[in-house]
Amino acid sequence: MTNTGGEAVKRIFVKVFGFDDAERHTLNTVFRLSETQPTAYALWTPSAPEDADIALIDGDSWEAALELANPAHDHLKLIWIGSNAPDRAILVFRRPLQWAAVVEGMDKLLARAVLGAAAGDVDLDLDLLSESTALLDLDLDVDAEAPTAPSPLDTLPPEAEQARVLVVESDLGARLYLRARLAMARLTQVDEAATGVEALKLMQAQPYKLVILDMEMPDIEHREMLKRIGAVRPAPEFLILTGSKLSPADAIRGWFAGARGSLRKPLHPGKLKRLLRSVNAG
Repeated sequence: MTNTGGEAVKRIFVKVFGFDDAERHTLNTVFRLSETQPTAYALWTPSAPEDADIALIDGDSWEAALELANPAHDHLKLIWIGSNAPDRAILVFRRPLQWAAVVEGMDKLLARAVLGAAAGDVDLDLDLLSESTALLDLDLDVDAEAPTAPSPLDTLPPEAEQARVLVVESDLGARLYLRARLAMARLTQVDEAATGVEALKLMQAQPYKLVILDMEMPDIEHREMLKRIGAVRPAPEFLILTGSKLSPADAIRGWFAGARGSLRKPLHPGKLKRLLRSVNAG
């Protein structure tokens, strides 16, 4: 199996027990997003080509005790959601659920298993495994080999040219670069914010169609920034995340906050162009 970038992908099947319809829908979406990563997760069914590696159990469901007692699941890595976790649970998460943290935990768990097998079950500092070399390009078919040379301005309807954009970036040079790329996409109504506090004030004062957010702002931690942006009304229609240390979990958190894409710094001009084109198409 390969991802959208043509890279080999290891698919991990997960047996899921319990959870309500809303949680199941969210989980399926997160699994789908993981297919762009080196490790992809999929719901195990009897027709799956491989056995499951992980059991994800809703501890508050009626199935929990039944499936926990099933000897067929003894070999599975157990992730428990809720209270009264059994001793053999490797990871435990309490509600309200943060699915990004669950997926990040699975990534760490599998990385520990792989490195432990290769190095004699070494003791790992899991914090060192929290960052991935790849990012989710959410809802977009981004061409990694797209040309980086300047291209002609797109022909857009007048209303697209009036769409207001907010660039949240502490580095002046990066803000100027983004303004230039926005202008090429005929997005000329651009405001800038050098801090998270300044950005939130601007968003509360007027609506923005697009916010380009650097996830490494000096004054507000990126998870808190996403939370605050998610609470702003009216919310921006589109959100693009940038940063040099973005992890897949960050990208998933961004998706829940409305992000349409994530780009690692230094920004790839071709990918940025495709993202901006999607904004105008929306």
